[in-house]
Amino acid sequence: MTDRILTVGIDGAEMSLIKKWIEEGKLPNLKKIMKNGAHGPLRSTIPPITGAAWSSFQTGTNPGKHGAFNWFKRSEGEYNAEPVTALDIKEPTLWRILNKYKKKVGLIGVPVTTPPEPVENFMIPGLLTTKNARVQSYPEDFIDHVKEIVPDFKFSPKEWTRGYSVDGWVEEMVQDIEKKTKLTKRLMAEKDWQFFMVHFMESDQVQHYLWHELGNSPHHILKIYEAIDWAIGELKEFLDEDDTLFVMSDHGFGELKYNFHIDTWLLNEGYINLKKNFITQFKKLFFRLGFTKEALLPIGEYIYPPLRKLGLVETAVDLASNPMLDWLFISSNNVNWKKSMAYSHSEIGHIFLNIKGRDPEGVIEKEDAEQVRAEIIKKLKQFENPFTGEKVVTEVYKGEEIYHGKMAKNAPDIVFVPDDMSVLGKGAYQFLSNKNISKSQNQTGHHRMNGIFFAEGPNINENSTLEGAHIMDIAPTVLYLLDLPLLDSMDGKVLSDIIKEEFKEETDKLYVSKSDIGLEQDIRKDLFKKDIDDKKERLKGLGYVS
Repeated sequence: MTDRILTVGIDGAEMSLIKKWIEEGKLPNLKKIMKNGAHGPLRSTIPPITGAAWSSFQTGTNPGKHGAFNWFKRSEGEYNAEPVTALDIKEPTLWRILNKYKKKVGLIGVPVTTPPEPVENFMIPGLLTTKNARVQSYPEDFIDHVKEIVPDFKFSPKEWTRGYSVDGWVEEMVQDIEKKTKLTKRLMAEKDWQFFMVHFMESDQVQHYLWHELGNSPHHILKIYEAIDWAIGELKEFLDEDDTLFVMSDHGFGELKYNFHIDTWLLNEGYINLKKNFITQFKKLFFRLGFTKEALLPIGEYIYPPLRKLGLVETAVDLASNPMLDWLFISSNNVNWKKSMAYSHSEIGHIFLNIKGRDPEGVIEKEDAEQVRAEIIKKLKQFENPFTGEKVVTEVYKGEEIYHGKMAKNAPDIVFVPDDMSVLGKGAYQFLSNKNISKSQNQTGHHRMNGIFFAEGPNINENSTLEGAHIMDIAPTVLYLLDLPLLDSMDGKVLSDIIKEEFKEETDKLYVSKSDIGLEQDIRKDLFKKDIDDKKERLKGLGYVS
């Protein structure tokens, strides 16, 4: 149906901005794709968090099947959290399926691909890959060729902190986009491929930290979008008339005003209890007086650049990861888990119950868990933002209402997305603030449920709009356009509305099972603990955890 598919990932791309700038003539390449192809919103996972969303893209399944519910999972047998990696994805990825059918792939910068899995061609992982990672590409020596083309190649953009010049940071990201585009063009030309994907993280980062500048000169967010639009134009030059182009994002973006500190709220509501020892009570006293990581964050951000230049710290909030600060501030180490009933461990809105027989030091009897959950949900729905007097959340889900599959047993017990998403549920930070809700300090933008999807190619309807698309739909649509069978384990559907009528066929007969084509679970155990620790540091620098 189509010879090859190029997919461009624009992390966090927001449709309202793109349409506005298309109308103003500032994104000419996306404008051409819109006219010559199909476009529409792309629904993200609930909640819309990068780790879960890109994992659902890779597999065509919901997190209950692939297992990545967030950026974090609880360490086995402990209450500490560790980053989700590609090893945690329990469903076959799109590239594994393509390789089964002898289709060659090239991947640059796709999130949740580290450590890189073996593929027929090459894989350069993205976000959370560090300079200390044991394996930085597949094949392992391929990273050497990458650095021959772009000597100062970055896996993802440098984190923002107040100590940097805004203009300098944005200009550096524009240069990174140009370098990644140069690398992509070179590899598209050098390699034989049927599916190629490049991902740009710069759009996500600039919107997180500079959303408040929207509409004001010097228009930093627009500069990043223009650079990516230019990149799309450059890459299209390497496509033939029989090739298809996808442009997509994992979620959208909007204003962020307030942080809802989930663990602090659970502490204040009596669902988390602290130890009674002297050190914990001493820290608790200072916590109540306002001695928190949030209070010291601005200081850390200003002193970070010179410390980084001296090589004393690696990521933007490294100071918060210093063992000395764990001694100063309340953390999970100070929680009396034998007397605590719930905790978070994630961004936007996850709560786990501490159930006896399931959790390491569970206290809630299984027969009482539903009552406790109902009580927490009721209190969540009653909770008001003290700054506005509005309810924070009115729609709260039980985990099993959203997630299904063999990994759903690891899903959070309670899931919510704030009604006004200018409020962010913060759980990965643990006890960042002594207030239930505080004004956001270092980020002014955050995720929204709808991302973007654009498609152009010989089989794609022209000048058409698409409704109801989900990020899980992309993988089966890729397989369909490449004339390949679909996996019956996929939750996503083929986006048949974008396909010209003469190329449509009945999809019911196209499904096969994983066992039919030998896609048993790929268990890889070669990720060193140091790699996991490095990823945790990257998440701190990117603002996902302190």
